[in-house]
Amino acid sequence: MDQSGFYGVVSAVNFTLLGLWWVAVKDKPRLTGSRTAYLVGLNFSILATVSLFAQVAPDFPIVWRVTFGLAGAVGLVGIVLLARDLRAKARGAAIAIGIAGVVVYAGLIAVAILADVLRGAGIPPIQVEAFLVSAAAFLGVQIAWVVAMHREPPAAPAD
Repeated sequence: MDQSGFYGVVSAVNFTLLGLWWVAVKDKPRLTGSRTAYLVGLNFSILATVSLFAQVAPDFPIVWRVTFGLAGAVGLVGIVLLARDLRAKARGAAIAIGIAGVVVYAGLIAVAILADVLRGAGIPPIQVEAFLVSAAAFLGVQIAWVVAMHREPPAAPAD
């Protein structure tokens, strides 16, 4: 795998998605300034930043291992908070997002910690991280869709 090429594209795509998310939030008053909007953007920020770090020092695995581990921890907290925010609005989606997000972000942490074990088994850990980052990017787009397209119930008529 061309690590630099892959992570370069992933970083650019996620920074682009972050910018598009900011535009979407700006046009939705119910999202502007909300924790939910921040957490959706955080997902794209994490993936873009971790992809940059994966390219910084490819000959020093400790750089990407620490970065992916920290990113996984921040992403894990973010996804749990986001699922809690969505629970009242989109219960089924919140459960699916929570479960998938926990698996993906815990996977990022586990691979960073167990990289030597994977390498010993002939599995390149940075490639496993690439699959997880790809899954997190897909999940992020789904999250953005659920949050942006959710409609608030109409307000009750005033008496």
